[in-house]
Amino acid sequence: MKALKSIGYVLAALETVVSLTAIYFAMSTKMVPFVIGLIVAIILMVFPILVFILAKKENKKTRLMAIAVSSIMCIIMGLAAYYLSVTSRAIDSVTGTTVEVDEINVYVSKDDAVASINEAVSNNYVFGTVSTDDSKHINETIDKIEKDLGTSIQTKEYDSVFSLIVGFESGEVQSFITNEGTVLALDSSENYLDYSQKLKVIMENTIKEKLKDEAKQVVDKDTFCVYFSGIDTFGSVTARSRSDVNIIGVVNNKTKTVLLVSTPRDYFVELSNANGKKDKLTHAGIYGIDVSMETLEQLYNVDLSYYVRINFSGFQDIINTLGGVDVFSEQEFESITEEGTYSYNAGINHLNGEEALGFARARYAFIDGDRQRGRNQMQVIKATIEKLESKETLKNYASLMDNMAGSFQTDMSKDNIGYLVQSTLDDGNWTVLTYSVSGSDAEEVCYSLGGSAYVMIPNEADVDYGTELIFKVLSGQNLTQDEINVYIENKDSEDNITEQSFEEESEDSDSSEDESSDAE
Repeated sequence: MKALKSIGYVLAALETVVSLTAIYFAMSTKMVPFVIGLIVAIILMVFPILVFILAKKENKKTRLMAIAVSSIMCIIMGLAAYYLSVTSRAIDSVTGTTVEVDEINVYVSKDDAVASINEAVSNNYVFGTVSTDDSKHINETIDKIEKDLGTSIQTKEYDSVFSLIVGFESGEVQSFITNEGTVLALDSSENYLDYSQKLKVIMENTIKEKLKDEAKQVVDKDTFCVYFSGIDTFGSVTARSRSDVNIIGVVNNKTKTVLLVSTPRDYFVELSNANGKKDKLTHAGIYGIDVSMETLEQLYNVDLSYYVRINFSGFQDIINTLGGVDVFSEQEFESITEEGTYSYNAGINHLNGEEALGFARARYAFIDGDRQRGRNQMQVIKATIEKLESKETLKNYASLMDNMAGSFQTDMSKDNIGYLVQSTLDDGNWTVLTYSVSGSDAEEVCYSLGGSAYVMIPNEADVDYGTELIFKVLSGQNLTQDEINVYIENKDSEDNITEQSFEEESEDSDSSEDESSDAE
């Protein structure tokens, strides 16, 4: 009997420690209001006290019951403490990030016998650079080479990456120094498709740079805009690279409304760092996420307070950890990627991470290209959210949190995220609205490339309507998805009428020419 009494006391003490630990981690997530946390803590402390009292009883059954209750509570609170600690650690790792990585590489031909920067310098190589790159980071890399090797190197600057490659292939320069994202942008151009496969890297220089001053302007916790960026890289989420997903999230916590405004990656816009010159929106990411944000701010005349960024490797890991997602496809198509060819049926498709990535990246399989890709990306986001809300997520919760920790990056603070979660717990009836801008296909000279490439010329009416929607949500005006859909349907009807009129005019013109030919 004394042994049972002692066990009861020990378990009561253990339960107290474990419960307090769970409360600590719950509060550290910033997602639990202080008052609620205090109330839960008081309630949880009742159990060990009750166990302590029961353990003092002389009745054996009573003491056994106390031991059983305390054991169960220790297990429950222990698991809660574990999962809450994983959550807190994951949130800490992704929030408040203000550092970005610029990966500057030194390239030579894949068939070049030179295998290191030391050999290249020893062979008196001339190194090409591009004026549109971040000159500060390029110069830092050159300084590092000269300092490490104790000698100066010869460089030749070109006004564009296209002219650089011409000089490289003609032998004017035997090597070149540029941002990895610039080479990725080159890869997607028609003239130099997959050009990186002809190159090899003989030196890597990773430069970390602070994005923003932490003492930035005060942001209203209830109404703000967030930039969601999906970057075209399989490496670190902090690395500068092209942004293939560009979505502005407009949050109004008072009306519980979120508006997602999607902008195509190929939108031809003025880059904030290019002195009025235009380029694809996706190329803004080469110069840093702050340039992407500033470019979108110029386009929509809106302030973006925060950013959230995810890379492709993280995207795959999260979906695989979830056990796949069920994604709706509007049509049957194939997606050809570096990893393989994936086929999709019209309707619901259960996709793993690699298949979901192929689904979200495909554009050449569609007549309307990037427009359809934008819609597909929204379907993947929707499917992922639905899976995250399911009970199945709990099975792999710890792994999911670990994967998210290495896949996301945001400059939102832990306190701000916690505030939104607390507000959602109080009133979780959020309305999510979506809108995508469109445009017309064209070939234009891009600032980062220095040559012509496919772009999408913005439809000014679409952009203006997007701006109107953003300010409606921020100001708390009532807005519905049906209202947005009416605009889209009317616009599509006008486009069809314009297209038919153009075709009829062309036919009339052809008929007139035929009649003239017959008369002759």
